[in-house]
Amino acid sequence: MPKHHQSSFHESVVSITSNDEVILSVNEFPFKTTLSLSPLISYWEQKVTNDPSCNVARVKELTELLRQKPELLEPISDSSIITRYIDTVDILMEDIFPSALWENDLKAAVLPFHFESFYATPRLTELKLLGGGNYTEKLNLDLKTLLFRLTLSAYTLILEKFYKANFRVDEPFIFTIKDKFTALEHHYKLSIDLKFMEVKAKGELKELKAQEINYLINRYNDLDLWMQKLPPDNFEFTGFAIYEFTDVTNEETISSLRLDLLDGDTIATQEGFLNLQQKLRVLFGLPGIRLGVASCPAMPEFDITYARKIWNGLVLTQDSDLKLADLTDSVYEPVIKKGHTIVVDDLQVFPNPTRIEQQLLDQGIRNLIIAPLQYEGSIIGLLELASPIPGELNALSTLKLKDMLPLFALSMNRSLEELRSSIQRIIKEKYTAIHPIVEWRFTKAAINLLEKMERNTSPEIEPIVFKDIYPLYGVSDVRGSAIERNKAIQGDLLEQLVLAKEVILAAKDNLPLSILDELVYKIDKFSQSIVNELASGDEGIILEFLRSEIEPLFDHFIRRNPSATEAIGRYRAAINNPYGVVYNKRRAYEESLYIINETISTFLDREEEKAQQTFPHYFEKYKTDGVEYNIYIGASLLNNGDFQPLYLRNMRLWQLMLTCEIARRIRKLRPNLKLPLEITQLILVHSDPISIRFRLDEKKFDVEGANNIRYEIVKKRLDKATLRGSEERLTQPGKIAIVYSVQKEAQEYLRYIEFLQSEGYVGQEIEHLELEEMPGVPGLRALRVAVNFNELLRHNIDTGDELLNIARSASLN
Repeated sequence: MPKHHQSSFHESVVSITSNDEVILSVNEFPFKTTLSLSPLISYWEQKVTNDPSCNVARVKELTELLRQKPELLEPISDSSIITRYIDTVDILMEDIFPSALWENDLKAAVLPFHFESFYATPRLTELKLLGGGNYTEKLNLDLKTLLFRLTLSAYTLILEKFYKANFRVDEPFIFTIKDKFTALEHHYKLSIDLKFMEVKAKGELKELKAQEINYLINRYNDLDLWMQKLPPDNFEFTGFAIYEFTDVTNEETISSLRLDLLDGDTIATQEGFLNLQQKLRVLFGLPGIRLGVASCPAMPEFDITYARKIWNGLVLTQDSDLKLADLTDSVYEPVIKKGHTIVVDDLQVFPNPTRIEQQLLDQGIRNLIIAPLQYEGSIIGLLELASPIPGELNALSTLKLKDMLPLFALSMNRSLEELRSSIQRIIKEKYTAIHPIVEWRFTKAAINLLEKMERNTSPEIEPIVFKDIYPLYGVSDVRGSAIERNKAIQGDLLEQLVLAKEVILAAKDNLPLSILDELVYKIDKFSQSIVNELASGDEGIILEFLRSEIEPLFDHFIRRNPSATEAIGRYRAAINNPYGVVYNKRRAYEESLYIINETISTFLDREEEKAQQTFPHYFEKYKTDGVEYNIYIGASLLNNGDFQPLYLRNMRLWQLMLTCEIARRIRKLRPNLKLPLEITQLILVHSDPISIRFRLDEKKFDVEGANNIRYEIVKKRLDKATLRGSEERLTQPGKIAIVYSVQKEAQEYLRYIEFLQSEGYVGQEIEHLELEEMPGVPGLRALRVAVNFNELLRHNIDTGDELLNIARSASLN
């Protein structure tokens, strides 16, 4: 029997004022909702006019029935009315709930913005997706969030109808219930049809300007503000909604499995492993199957203890005494050695069972799938699915498993990498060269390791991770370093070819050999080929020619034609260096680059050491064609956890001032360089906190987690950034580029720039730039300011003024 229930939200909803959370200070759905069949009755009336195939007699019969039941024409507040006139309601609903689909559809008619149906298909009623009052549990949402989403959806309809504003909330509701037979979770996606619902304005409609509507939309999370502008009492929702459910168990389960497997710890922990097993049971719809995973990183390592740390298989367990030799002729051998996927319908009738198959049978396993886990072409582990019921898992099951295997392999590889790193930490004592600020954390990890070893437990040392860290990144890069290096190589090669030609011409005076003319021709040809551009491989070809065809002739020339001795002496003197080539211009380039790098690096070290005393932070720098550095600051880096956002703001201002000072020093240095190279300067702003993990293989910290990878991608690609719609590089000599993603970052740095302008560090012009999109890095913008190279500044750090003291004086709290 179809049912109808009213429902409302009576629980208290807490007001949340954080920018990251919703704000809705009511304790129930704020709009009046009324059940009415009037929109459905209007539908039938219009059908007579609009649908030529409509059975007019049928509609007239329905009209006559409704005249006899006027209660159905009025707003319905008592569910017994639906029950009393169910036959008539069935007729009204027959277009929405076709008879042919009645038994299998998951569909219901529901009071707007509620989850209790008054008319539903038998299968939906049996599943109990609606009703029961525990909808927050079924939706895996707290009541505050659910109420917020319903209220926001109501306001989107009001904006669309009365203010022509297109603002939708697309996030669907996913209901999760347990199967009453298997106890496995099933997920159902809700689709809502509102064509039989109307929103009405009560009283005079309040006018809203386009700016006001846009203001509300941009503050969609503050529904208290919406209720002030558009009071709920001014609107009413009447009619009913059609709820239709689609089984999305497979899609939701696969999505959840992907997220779990991308977490490096999932496959290696008992809790994570059991969670994966349960989700595979849901995916296959088999509550009795078992999961097993085990590593086999390489055959020589199979019997080594550490390889068993990630053995959570059916027979390959951490306390197993199995050796690689035990797998010979077993069901596992073709998987591990050849990468085949094996399906065993029934182990009970498996031919020639080994000790391995007997162990599986002893556990009650009859049916089995074993698949290899491959990473970058190598088998690093295996995955098992097992069932006590013969034939329950079959070849078709492997198709469903196919897309999941690479994710299991990725997770396995991450676990193996972490395991190998933990061993290398101990063997190579990598904890010796660590930054002083985080020494306490490494000491704590080492102590924990010693305690484990004393208890004869696993000697694995814990990973070193710092969460909620704010990064600062800067780079001072030599502009056109690759071009300048090529020019230097080109110039040295041309000089060496000229010296070689002078030798040949001097030798020709007394040695009229045609071959010498041919050598002169080849030297000229090489010179002409590189005079404008040095192609890839030219250097090697020319040097090979000189060393194999020219230089071996020198001793012969000296014996036969002593007049060539002077030219040969000049050639040999020019290449008298460790490289055996002319190295004048390259030496000028490298010396200039070295002086620039050392100047920047020394200055960075000096100022960073001062900053460390006031703002403890992690600092690392790298020298390439310039200097780049990372600074990490945050509470988790500190043993006492004493950190305030004020420190971060001052550190950012200090970094800007530091960048200006670097630019001024290099500009002053240029006249003394053999090659007057220029530098460009860039700062990357990243406001959201990240997590960093110590990478033992590289002896440095690196960001951790998929959400933080974008930060690293941006860092790697910014050196090639150009302005949108042009070929102009973002970084320019004499200027500082500040790259950001969100407007609040720009606003913060504009305050700092204003202060630097008052101090005389930068010019008055501020460029607001959009960057050309790069792969994986959309939506970046930048501020760009010119450094003031005037010697007259209000402060002089070379005479005792401290950058940090200047930064603190800005009072940017």
